Amino acid sequence: MKLHAMGIDYRHSEDFSIERPDGSGDNLLLIFKTQAQVRIESEYMTYPADSAILYTADNPQFYRAAGKEFVNHWIHFDTGDSKSFLDRIRLPVNTVFRISDIVSAENILLQLNLESVTESPNKDESINLLLRLLLAKLGGTDEKNEHHTAHYAALSALRAEIYRNPARKCSISDFASNVSLSPSHFQALYKAEFGVSCYEDVLVARIDMAKYYLRSTMLSVSRISELCGYENDVHFIRQFRSRTGMTAGQYRQRESHSVNEVKR
Repeated sequence: MKLHAMGIDYRHSEDFSIERPDGSGDNLLLIFKTQAQVRIESEYMTYPADSAILYTADNPQFYRAAGKEFVNHWIHFDTGDSKSFLDRIRLPVNTVFRISDIVSAENILLQLNLESVTESPNKDESINLLLRLLLAKLGGTDEKNEHHTAHYAALSALRAEIYRNPARKCSISDFASNVSLSPSHFQALYKAEFGVSCYEDVLVARIDMAKYYLRSTMLSVSRISELCGYENDVHFIRQFRSRTGMTAGQYRQRESHSVNEVKR
């Protein structure tokens, strides 16, 4: 599979509308983060946030805003000879479907976006695998998980925001307030839904972002700690070593050595 272009959290006004009677010439995956109207055959229908549609190359594409703001993720790509793969994962095409695990899908989207701007020697293969992983995750998403609590959607959106913006400075009380829960109730529900604490997710997201900057830029450790939401680099250095078993400099050297070995 080949990635042509993608966008995350693209925002448009209430008059936004796309009309492509002949399709886009490639596959288009749309994930709606707000309500959206989609025309299937001859009629527009309104669909909720966290719905998606996978348009095949020549299928007409008609969709538009359904409120004062339209927000979506989108990916244009080619499947190559992977049609049998799409059939196996039973992913619906040219029709809107609900996403049951938006957090996992958005985490893959973020990784795909990061990979698309790196200069890794295995970039194309990584993109191919991430596209397959994303589509496989979306396959069969109409199956209900009855174990989710009534707050699952709000908690999932919050978790996605944590991984999308790990440098954001928020306390547990702030997070709890965002989903209208008390701090203690919030922490209990969060761990019950995702198997980890909110604090743990914040740490994992920040360390993952730090690893990305260390292996793909020459930014100083101090600057990276700032970009990852740490108030001082001493705290960052201590936490990075505790989590990875090595200093930031050792990690950067190891990753640089691995890339050079591949190039040889």
